[in-house]
Amino acid sequence: MKGSYHFKVKSKKVLFEFTIRRNITVIKGDSATGKTTLLHILYEYLRAGRESGYSVSTDADYYVYLRREVGRSWEDALYSLKNSIIFIEENNDFVFTKKFAEFVKISGNYFVIINRAPLKMLPYSIHEIYEIVTEGKHADVKETYHYLQELYSNYPISENNKLDNIIAEDSNSGFQFFSKVFKNSNVISARGNGNVLSEIQRLDTGDILAIVDGAAFGAMIENCLEYFKIRDKQGVSVWMPESFEYLILKSGLIESKDLEDILAFPSDYIESEKYESWEGFFAQLLISLTETKPYKYSKTLLNEYYIQDRNVKKITENFPKAVKCNL
Repeated sequence: MKGSYHFKVKSKKVLFEFTIRRNITVIKGDSATGKTTLLHILYEYLRAGRESGYSVSTDADYYVYLRREVGRSWEDALYSLKNSIIFIEENNDFVFTKKFAEFVKISGNYFVIINRAPLKMLPYSIHEIYEIVTEGKHADVKETYHYLQELYSNYPISENNKLDNIIAEDSNSGFQFFSKVFKNSNVISARGNGNVLSEIQRLDTGDILAIVDGAAFGAMIENCLEYFKIRDKQGVSVWMPESFEYLILKSGLIESKDLEDILAFPSDYIESEKYESWEGFFAQLLISLTETKPYKYSKTLLNEYYIQDRNVKKITENFPKAVKCNL
């Protein structure tokens, strides 16, 4: 399944409008914010159509899994579905399991999961975490961390700041590149996004910039932000581009007639059954576009082409203005 899908969900009392863009979307928030109401309308319309008294307008096939489906396991309910957007009600603990994560990875469906706790088994984007804000009859489904954009700082970075510590999420090509870019800083590999926070906690002196793949950092961002609130004596920033490969693709170094359109509308190209998250797609895209080139890209060992000064400069043009390299 690929593409983006718009929903207009309406009762006499409230209207929800939102668009699903990726294979995993999380809706969080406190009680009485409209999450249950949204799923109730979707469920009843699916069951009874216009006779339900509700209206649902969308170009997607969808399914709603509720807690009250007594006697029917989630496997029985969901395994047969294909190319559908599956809404899952809160307090279904199976969403935390490895088995469910494996199903999400290969099912070919999109998932909208109502849940307040981080789903650490699933690689979802920081940009696909939402809350419902209701004003009068209109319920806005808003991105929770929209204020982050791609860069978070608990202590603003200025152009004159020296970045003492850089934490790169991976230990391969991204780490090699950032070691070149920030050669006057202490560059550390976290060896996976699940270790980023522990690396930040381990460093007790100097400012810190962590660089992570935003496409799969959704489950970690909340714990990070909670920790940053109490760490006011040391500057901590997190930069969250989609992925390192995405930065290269955006730099203009790679020639492809479709690349501009792919980067502008990734949903139209990324098949959920094949790619668990967008970072995997961008990595494979870069590998395939350079496979026969002298500058062939590898995730494990970065081609010298990408750390030539003129090419580093092109890639770093996509850095936030506050993040200055020190070539």
